[in-house]
Amino acid sequence: MKVPYAWAVERGALRQLPMPTDMPPMGDTTLVEIRCTGVCGSDVAKLNQPWQGQLPEPWYPGHEIVGVDTETGDWVAVDPLVPCRSCHYCDRGHVHLCAELRRIGWDLPGGLADAVRVPRDNVVPLPHLQDPVQGVLADPMAVALHGIRCGLRMPLGRLGVIGGGVIGVCTAICAAEAGWDVHMLVREPSRSHQLSYVLDSRIKLHSADLPPCDVVVDAASGDCDSPIRQALSAVRDGGTVLVQNAYAPRVHLSVPLRDVFRRSITLCGSFSYCRAEGHDDFRDAIDLLAKGGDWAALMTRDRFPLSDLPQGLAALRSGTRHRPFKVLLTSDI
Repeated sequence: MKVPYAWAVERGALRQLPMPTDMPPMGDTTLVEIRCTGVCGSDVAKLNQPWQGQLPEPWYPGHEIVGVDTETGDWVAVDPLVPCRSCHYCDRGHVHLCAELRRIGWDLPGGLADAVRVPRDNVVPLPHLQDPVQGVLADPMAVALHGIRCGLRMPLGRLGVIGGGVIGVCTAICAAEAGWDVHMLVREPSRSHQLSYVLDSRIKLHSADLPPCDVVVDAASGDCDSPIRQALSAVRDGGTVLVQNAYAPRVHLSVPLRDVFRRSITLCGSFSYCRAEGHDDFRDAIDLLAKGGDWAALMTRDRFPLSDLPQGLAALRSGTRHRPFKVLLTSDI
């Protein structure tokens, strides 16, 4: 079999390189022939140079992977979290906190490639999705599910979402499924218009400001603190602000801490996802995706050949009316 090629960042330049063959030990593995990989917003920020943080050298990105398991012939999604399975956190299912955690698409080669070798335990069959390519949404849906299920242990009430991207959409869907009164702030008119046709009527869209909320989820983060400041202004005194994932390096909160804590606001971080308390966020996310919905088709609408990654990144930077929610790269296999 020919050596597969993959997109990588080497010495600050984006290029195609042979997939490395000297892999670290991963136990029982399988080779996945990739059919589609989603370009996560966290990857976009790093691929659009300059990035102020550190990157692996070289870095093989791509952690939202759907493909075919070459041993079984099944369509599968790949859970990108590879924990040690023996530490204090892993014993409790909090694999995202494992100090030895390796992530496919970061510490291990990712899915912007023809094929990738992954631990067998990280392969999840997709027999029940109408369009298996929508399995690339398992990762952002798991992030959203983890935040709502593990980060908000409180009575239901009004929940606001800052951000009209994929994480924001998945968060709103998870919150509505859990029974929250969901209000979503989407300032970009074209996105708000598209979402109004595909989201459940339980999710109310706003273009200016959110109503006072018991909880506000910052699902935008990014390279400035504007989203979290918006969240703090929308949450009621005594409420909670939950931040999904992480901000870019060197972003600082410009709001005086006294103004936050004198209002008895709780600030929570929710990073990645877990396998705790009898749940598996990634697998449960696939079950949520199996319920279907036009929103998933919208999120996975914009597909480019694997060789056209630069064109896909350019489309995300464009100011066109139908800028993609997410770019998917499809294999030629």
